[in-house]
Amino acid sequence: MNSTVRMAASRPLLTVARSIGALAALALAVAPAALGRELLLTGAKPDRLIVIDTATRSIQSTFHIPEANGSLSTIVASPNGRIAYVLVDRMERIVGIDLSSGKTVFRADLSRPEERVKDFFGFTVTPDGKELIAYEMPVLLKPNEYQVEEPRFAVFRTNSGLQAQPVRSFAAPRRVHMLLMRPSGRSFYALGFELYEYDLHSGKLLGQRGIQHWTLPAHSQPDMLAFWPAVEPTGVFVTPLYSEVTADARKVPRTGLMSLDLSSGALDFQDFEDSAALIFSTILSPDRKRAYGVYSTLSEIDVVHHTLARRKPLDHTYYSVNISADGHELYIGGAMCDVGFYDTATLARKANLKLPDCTDQSLASLRVVQTR
Repeated sequence: MNSTVRMAASRPLLTVARSIGALAALALAVAPAALGRELLLTGAKPDRLIVIDTATRSIQSTFHIPEANGSLSTIVASPNGRIAYVLVDRMERIVGIDLSSGKTVFRADLSRPEERVKDFFGFTVTPDGKELIAYEMPVLLKPNEYQVEEPRFAVFRTNSGLQAQPVRSFAAPRRVHMLLMRPSGRSFYALGFELYEYDLHSGKLLGQRGIQHWTLPAHSQPDMLAFWPAVEPTGVFVTPLYSEVTADARKVPRTGLMSLDLSSGALDFQDFEDSAALIFSTILSPDRKRAYGVYSTLSEIDVVHHTLARRKPLDHTYYSVNISADGHELYIGGAMCDVGFYDTATLARKANLKLPDCTDQSLASLRVVQTR
């Protein structure tokens, strides 16, 4: 059984501001990032931002981030590919690292002595590179109790240096774990149990569409694990989701693909197989005809016909996947301490790169950056 639902686009989005700062990140091995190259960014415990030259499949730079406190997760590159913004310190700090020097050029400490603030994976940067929007979940630390406060979006100016404070903030829904900027720069998506769109400047909610509350006939409520915000090179975010389909009085587990075009706003749900393998993250090919997913297998999905095209066993689990701008090579990482390079035409492994000291990448994003 195959099912497809397309949901109409909603309108623009907003975001706002909050919070704190001070300090710097030093480079361990600093090889200047040459402009005009395709670079691959990943993070590794306890405090490393790693820059990989995809042409040579070698490590170009390794930067240590002070006070990362054993935790790196979401990575978002500036539009010009020169700065990597990284969520560190158990989701309580965002730092911006200059990829040519290793210098910390931005730091926002989200928590304060009287308030603990977590950013559960979700932040993004505007297309002009001037603002950063973070999803904040605050808890007031009282002498005798923790008081849960309402979540909010906080907007920072990226030129604020090492003590960045929010310039504005506005109310946010609960259960959000990813922010994705629209190319116009006027609005952004907040993805969680539902899909929300906010105006960046006013904070107005522009639209809301169902994900857990979808209306796909004969399908149960879907489950989704979407922590890896890769949209390069297409500007389309794709992620696997799972549900049960009622067919002939039987409930059949189905795996589908959700796609969100950040430019047009088109939201699609497409089943492609009876669930046979777990997939953590997916990426769309530049021609938009195929998607690739990873976990303990590498899967190729025919997006045009909504079918599984191929599947290849992997030597261990990988959490994140990305693809080269020309669509010829896949990059897989996350979980352990290596990055794999795979041929999209054959799914054959072309190379495997071990990271320094074999430190785990865990939930770190795997991002492709075109420097200029």
